[in-house]
Amino acid sequence: MMYLVLTAMLALNVSADILNGFTMVNDSLLNSIETSNVRNGGLYDKMQYLYEQNPQKVGEWLEKTKEVKAKSDELYNMLQEYKVGIIKLADGKNADPKGNTIEKKDNLDVAGQYVELNRGVGRGKALKKAIDDYRIFVEAMYGNDPQKTEIYNKIFSTEDAVNTHGEKVDWINARFETMPAVAVITMLAKYQSDVKAAEAELINYFMAQTDAGDYRVNKIVARVIPVSKHVMQGGYYQAELALMAVDTTAMPKYYLGEDRELDTSFLRIPCGSIGTFPLKGRIELTGPDGIARSYPFEDEYTVGAPTATIANQDMNVVYKGYDNRMEISVPGVPSEKLKISAVGATMQKKDGVYICKPTKDGEITINVMAEIEGRSQTMGSSKFRVRPLPDPTAFLRIKDSNGNTIDFHPRLTPKHRLRRNELLEAEMVAEYADGMLKASFKINQFTLLISDGRGGYTTTLSDGSHFSASQKTALRKLKSGSMILFDKIKVTGAKTVQLDYPQIALP
Repeated sequence: MMYLVLTAMLALNVSADILNGFTMVNDSLLNSIETSNVRNGGLYDKMQYLYEQNPQKVGEWLEKTKEVKAKSDELYNMLQEYKVGIIKLADGKNADPKGNTIEKKDNLDVAGQYVELNRGVGRGKALKKAIDDYRIFVEAMYGNDPQKTEIYNKIFSTEDAVNTHGEKVDWINARFETMPAVAVITMLAKYQSDVKAAEAELINYFMAQTDAGDYRVNKIVARVIPVSKHVMQGGYYQAELALMAVDTTAMPKYYLGEDRELDTSFLRIPCGSIGTFPLKGRIELTGPDGIARSYPFEDEYTVGAPTATIANQDMNVVYKGYDNRMEISVPGVPSEKLKISAVGATMQKKDGVYICKPTKDGEITINVMAEIEGRSQTMGSSKFRVRPLPDPTAFLRIKDSNGNTIDFHPRLTPKHRLRRNELLEAEMVAEYADGMLKASFKINQFTLLISDGRGGYTTTLSDGSHFSASQKTALRKLKSGSMILFDKIKVTGAKTVQLDYPQIALP
């Protein structure tokens, strides 16, 4: 008794939004039912047409179709009768005679009253039996196929339910006791919609059994359908051998994508980009019944870059302390299917290339594995000699009057005329003159020697890679043409810890 009181109290708190939500669902179900009526009518007409074309072949299935319609109408009309009855109890003289709308949506008593919960649940038992009988009938029409049985056991289930308190409640009480009237009306409409759907599915099933869509064939051909025509050594050539039945008098239509019609069944696609691409389309063929049927297809293909292996055996070199960038690929294998490892170095993929960092002197080995047809295969390996980075060249990095950055060196950039203001703001850097390697070096300090005019030099230390304040002051005081020298240019990251720079005449 306490459970009933609590349930009633909770039900009283159902918000208007929830009740309106049931109304929206109910309206949607009614629209769906109207659409199903039109669809099912068309299916019945089609079955009748097929019967007229071939009574002997279709006659049995037409009779089954009529039986399905009668059983479906019987349950559908019973559900409609219950909807109308509940609405009349709730709304009285204002009740919708069609059983589509209800005004007193939150009434918690009328559903239970109608199914006679307090008088032996006569109507409730009758509805439950009707649903059970219909479910058994539908399943039998499919020959009690296990998959269909499982589906319809769920759709038309009348099993006991477990409430929020974990108590077992029979189907009738779970569906009608202290339930808002609009919720019960919506539930009954849902069963009506399910009946229409089951009816349509059965008619389509019967139609398929008539072989109405059979195609005539006049030629049998053998085909070899390979998984791939490109096979790696150690792999397998795989293909499906098939017999294909064709009608040389019927010309299918071929479509690539949604609506691009092809002139022939031979597919030729230009491949301008690298990667894996989906392939979708359909083939349409008109059957002897005049109905065009569509058969979709779906596949994917991988485009790889044209590759050739060219190796200079005399220059198989990697540099220690440097990010050696390597492009590694296997023709016909996507990069994500490759596994790269090394002995004597670390390998890391970044921005489509592999960064190789030697961890020892002497020699390293890079190994390439590929996943092909679900298993790993060795694709090959290469050995590289490990060498220290060559010494960089010291430059004075300046900015010219146009704001352009120039790495100045008296011998390597002789065309540039150095200005005193450029020199004062210059930075000493270490780079490779040819730009072939992009390594990172740091100038820690350099010594500046300024001629004193008497055959001697004054010596000052820089502020890191830039001139110190005292050095700048000294350079400003010098006359044009005075000779200055750079000495002990200390650098980290290179094999040699000190670099040279030629003397220059002060501009």
